Amino acid sequence: MYHEIQKTDFLPLLSELLRFSDSVLDVGSGLGVLLEYYESRLIVALDIHRPYLEHRVYRAPHVIPLNADAKLLDQLFLPNSFSAVTMIDSLEHFTKEDGTSILQQAEKIAKNRIIIFTPRGFFPQEGVDHYNLQGEVYQNHYSGWEAEELESIGYQVIVLKGFHNQKNPSFEESYGTEHEPVDALLAWKILDE
Repeated sequence: MYHEIQKTDFLPLLSELLRFSDSVLDVGSGLGVLLEYYESRLIVALDIHRPYLEHRVYRAPHVIPLNADAKLLDQLFLPNSFSAVTMIDSLEHFTKEDGTSILQQAEKIAKNRIIIFTPRGFFPQEGVDHYNLQGEVYQNHYSGWEAEELESIGYQVIVLKGFHNQKNPSFEESYGTEHEPVDALLAWKILDE
């Protein structure tokens, strides 16, 4: 059963989930703005849009950028290649069918866990790239995910109440200035128990 919290910063939760992960595959890494918080010896930052990787914010030598399609994970990596696979604000950019397939592939690639951060439900976003790197088609949202469906496939879930709000330019563009905040989901699946 998922639980709900009022928290605007999920980074401490993410860091705790990544503790002891010596290698991480970050799917849909974008500019890699969160990678500096990953305390891993090796990080592969995978993104389909090369300009995001070329303009990434965090450029430490232990971060390897990889320009590839996440739908091909099982062709790119052998089973148990990484301690953890993360999908932070990326699952919603795939159709439900493709997202489900990517999660199944991630289960083979990760040794210990998979971590997801995504809006709760469908968050409409289309035709915008706030990084101004011509990645609009990759920033579109194609699916929405609920806590119950992630739980049904073995994930533990925390609902971050009201996480997405008017401070987020995509939120305001999609919902306007008067809409109530939208929840986010932090979900993880432990594979080595």
